[in-house]
Amino acid sequence: MPGPSVRLFAAVALASFALAQKPVPAAPQPDPVQAADIQAFSAWLQQYKVGAFRLVKEGKTDDEAVARLDQQMAKIAQWNTLDAAKMLFEAASVEPKPEKVKSSTELVDFHRELQPWRVQSMACRHLRAMNGTGIVPWLLQMLSAPGVRANKKNQDQTNAAAVLRVLGGHPSAEAQLELVHACRTMPVELRVQAVNSMAKDPTVDLVPTLVDLLRDNEPNVRIAAANAIGTALQPHVDESLGKEPTPAQIALRDQADAKLEDLLIRDPIWQVRSAAAFSLAIQKCKLVIPMLIRGLEAELARKKDPWAMDVRLHRLLEGLTGQSVVRGAIEPWKAFWAREGASFTVKPQSKAGEAPAVADKYEKFFDLQVESDRVLFVLDFSGSMAEPVELKARTTGAAPGAKIIKADLVRSEIKKLVMSLPDGALVNVVVFSDDVRIWRQEGGRPALVKLDDESRDDLIGSFLDNLRPNGPTNLYDALSTALDFAGRGLHDKYYAAGFDTLYVITDGAPTAGPITDKEEIRRRVREQNQLRKITINCITFGDQNDTSFLKPLAEENGGRHVHVE
Repeated sequence: MPGPSVRLFAAVALASFALAQKPVPAAPQPDPVQAADIQAFSAWLQQYKVGAFRLVKEGKTDDEAVARLDQQMAKIAQWNTLDAAKMLFEAASVEPKPEKVKSSTELVDFHRELQPWRVQSMACRHLRAMNGTGIVPWLLQMLSAPGVRANKKNQDQTNAAAVLRVLGGHPSAEAQLELVHACRTMPVELRVQAVNSMAKDPTVDLVPTLVDLLRDNEPNVRIAAANAIGTALQPHVDESLGKEPTPAQIALRDQADAKLEDLLIRDPIWQVRSAAAFSLAIQKCKLVIPMLIRGLEAELARKKDPWAMDVRLHRLLEGLTGQSVVRGAIEPWKAFWAREGASFTVKPQSKAGEAPAVADKYEKFFDLQVESDRVLFVLDFSGSMAEPVELKARTTGAAPGAKIIKADLVRSEIKKLVMSLPDGALVNVVVFSDDVRIWRQEGGRPALVKLDDESRDDLIGSFLDNLRPNGPTNLYDALSTALDFAGRGLHDKYYAAGFDTLYVITDGAPTAGPITDKEEIRRRVREQNQLRKITINCITFGDQNDTSFLKPLAEENGGRHVHVE
């Protein structure tokens, strides 16, 4: 009888023979519909990355092309696989660049036609809806990539910023916890992105975290946290909607608003003070009115600046209370609140279809008619803006004694301003050197761009960072272009929705364009602005002999002037 080893060998041989006789199952065939969707999207992505795809037709956004792209992304997202998520993420993070770029103004034109801000936002929205196996962990691991903390901007940082945009409003608790963690631990630029993302859909539970962030050393973090606090509290404390907050919500509101008031009164950065003011005002409750009055008193005690913070606070108070008060003094507001504060009640908002409440002195509770909520920036990016400036006074967010490139300082200040303005404010940017370019335009006119998460991301994270100083200073064409955009007078059909305030930021005398004579530029601007009545504020750098003519230009057009030194 054969031994055990022989019997085992025979059994294995028989089993192997039997398996060999069975047909091997065929590998699963890929879903033909999925394969077609992926192939089509991959082809589009390659075109987009090299700049061969456009979302503009005859100078206007091509709505049909936008809809087709949205549908194409939806098809990819519906497969809900990690591979599909990776394709969408590439669209959410890549920044197409033309092969040859001669100047930053050409890059402005390129971006206007490709609209990467729209593509990225669309891809992020579809990614948020994907919850397939491994997708969220794959996204989160990019936040700890080696290059995230590098000093020089790299793809790891670009990817991390895109991940934070995806996490904003993401339904998973894991994503929200990671955002809170990122707000505290990431490098500065990414911490700002994390707070902005968290502010997209903030809940009351996040308010204590946001209050802690009001103490952050980075002004943009304080701005983003202040914005989010008002957004989170408003649905629970808005007295114009008849809200009756719980005792716990009242305690949370009182704690948060006390910190916002402190920010409004004491913060050295005016954009932070502006964000605190809007965050208080948006809550639409009686508690914030004396806080805004104290903020206005502190603002009036400061040296005037061109950003009109005192005017913003005055207009906010008029809207909140229904009062009409002469500007420039605090005593009328103090007297009003001493007389009316105890009995003041918030008027309810009219319901849809109902006639407005009978007019009385409190008819308008919150009407955001702020002087500078329709702003056009005119930015000098001529070659001299690449030079450093040593700051002698606290005119900006930079400390006295700091030496900084003028273009970098302008970028920093504009970024803080854009973050501090409320959602819905209308902005645009005109950039000039030897020629003039506009950030966004539709059909030959500048678009009235409403500030929201998407437009802020594009303006702050893409447009401003891509500008490079170059060429001479064509100031006249920039001013003329800006005034043309702002409307043609009180009876112009564009006037009601046009810009009412210009901020001109430049460092030198005009050296290019059809007119370089300073007095002639002043005369023509006065003439062109006679009916428009656009407020023109001027912020200047460099040699005051070169820029002194901009002080009277601002004063002649209802604005203010500051020389940064």
